[in-house]
Amino acid sequence: MDWSLVYLKQAELIESTGRGIYKITDFGRKFLEENPNFDFKIMKEKTPYLQNEKSKSKNKLTNDDDNTNEENNESDEIKLTTENYYESIEVEILSRLKSLDSKNTVDKGTQFENICLDLLEKMGYGEKDRTGGSYDRGIDGTLTLDKFGFDRVGIQCKCYASGNITDNEITKFYHGLKNVNGISRGIFITTTDFTQQAKKVVEETKDIKIVLINGYKLSRLMREYQAGIEVVETNYIYKIII
Repeated sequence: MDWSLVYLKQAELIESTGRGIYKITDFGRKFLEENPNFDFKIMKEKTPYLQNEKSKSKNKLTNDDDNTNEENNESDEIKLTTENYYESIEVEILSRLKSLDSKNTVDKGTQFENICLDLLEKMGYGEKDRTGGSYDRGIDGTLTLDKFGFDRVGIQCKCYASGNITDNEITKFYHGLKNVNGISRGIFITTTDFTQQAKKVVEETKDIKIVLINGYKLSRLMREYQAGIEVVETNYIYKIII
């Protein structure tokens, strides 16, 4: 699927309109009407694919020999495909988080809080302590800054399908942090994003440092630190040196 996206974009049949979002172009619609059962060969012959391929190669030419140029092009294609694949995984992670439901005994909020605390623990923070609930006073859990237990970090987690975090929610979190001894840092995590007013509150907060993690950053961190996912296959990239 990722290779297909790369080829279709190079043929100008689709375009990217956002993170993980692609739309068929006007040219693509016309091409599909005229070639409903097209294959790769037809696509190369009847679209700007080859022209864009040559243009891409020309822009990347250096003074190195042809073999080096070919290796660079292959490396760039592999990198692009890998990045597209990572992006598709992150989009799927975020979609799964937003649609968490509780067919088991654990409610959606608790599931999300546990996922976030597990992620932060994998990122190198110390012992975790979940404190969430109806009367958590704006803090869902705490982590020590490192494995030796120096300082504590307050955590707030909001799993929303839509709607951004407002300044009121950030203010509540801020006051919750101030009411707990030994906490001077906080991390607010959401599956959506933060309003400009919410970000402004964080910028103006001087005595307590608050870090905001939106849905896109969360899904990327989960992929990078393998929280909620597992590696099923590892492939090697080779360079011929003879």
